[in-house]
Amino acid sequence: MKIKTCQFNDSYFPIMDGVGMTAHNYAYWLNAKYCKSMLVAPKVKDYTDNVDYKVHRFKSVLLPGMNPYRVGLPLIDINFKKKIKKIKFDLLHAHCPFISGQIAVKLASKLNVPLVATFHTKYRDDFKKVINNDLFVDFLVKMTHDFYNTADLVWVPNISTGQTLRDYGYKGSYEIMPNGTDMLIPEKSKLLKYRKKGLDLMNAGSNEFVMLFVGQHRWEKNVRLIIDSLKMLKTNGESYKMVFVGEGYAAKEMKKLVNQYKIQDQVVFLGVITDRMELQNVYAASDLLVFPSVYDNSPLVLQEAAAFDIPSVVVTNSSSAEGILNGVNGFLVENDVISLTNRISDLMKHPDAIKKAGVGARKSIYHSWEAIVDDVYQRYVELIRERQPAV
Repeated sequence: MKIKTCQFNDSYFPIMDGVGMTAHNYAYWLNAKYCKSMLVAPKVKDYTDNVDYKVHRFKSVLLPGMNPYRVGLPLIDINFKKKIKKIKFDLLHAHCPFISGQIAVKLASKLNVPLVATFHTKYRDDFKKVINNDLFVDFLVKMTHDFYNTADLVWVPNISTGQTLRDYGYKGSYEIMPNGTDMLIPEKSKLLKYRKKGLDLMNAGSNEFVMLFVGQHRWEKNVRLIIDSLKMLKTNGESYKMVFVGEGYAAKEMKKLVNQYKIQDQVVFLGVITDRMELQNVYAASDLLVFPSVYDNSPLVLQEAAAFDIPSVVVTNSSSAEGILNGVNGFLVENDVISLTNRISDLMKHPDAIKKAGVGARKSIYHSWEAIVDDVYQRYVELIRERQPAV
């Protein structure tokens, strides 16, 4: 069945976050394997798209207090509106309920085609970050679940994310469509080369214990807990290298805190890495992914790390911890600095435990986007056929 689909999201290259990567991989793999697929996202000044599918951009400006995220201005973008109106899509897929999601709703209604909407993010936390008014936050949360009520099909990436959607007041049905990763499991013969390049990039020795955090540099991601733990590890005489990859509004304050704690010689900030080959080098040079976020729902970075047999340290009972068995395919800690510090300190003394959990992570956590999209396409086709009138 030949169909034309489009993904919609408010974050996209060069902003590297999990939802943007999800939308990209949907468009890329659908386009490569099954059907013509496009993507709609905000325009970013001086950035040129370099992907194997068509991207339609609308005007945008920086979102105050949420750098590098942007707020779209499609209503004043005449060229965008002209282009998008000419395309006859068979199905639309929104990955957020805001500007791009609202474009998808209106377009789906006009074309009379199915709308799929994935709930990815704890939006209440985002609202509270920029709005100091609980009543207004509640109003925006209601608008969010109202958006998902307009969709023909709602997806969530895991069980806990579905519960978050329920907590927001959504009472409709939803299905679980898991996330994947585009990070390939490396050939063993190439690992040493990748590792050497990664160590050079982070200025780490071959025998150093390297910890890694990949993601938006936001306090919601619990990055302060990591830095506080690093201070305690140094106080305890532990030797390590901690590498932060990403960008975000908290980056400057994180660096200040590292300097204040006098651990700058053991901490490296690499900034955002858009080159996936360069990022694989960083993973190959790392021993442990430290990801204590209680904000994320289904973080892709756990799967990226698992491709390199790297286990993750996550907070017990968080959404990120879904599917993690302590010591089997990752490690669980309480949401406090002592628990995280003790866990890291213990693992540094037991590399075999890290290796065992890393293998377990690859076997149980890792899923390629290429395989996930097989299920996505099948469900798309079913939805389109359900919408078609009986002959």
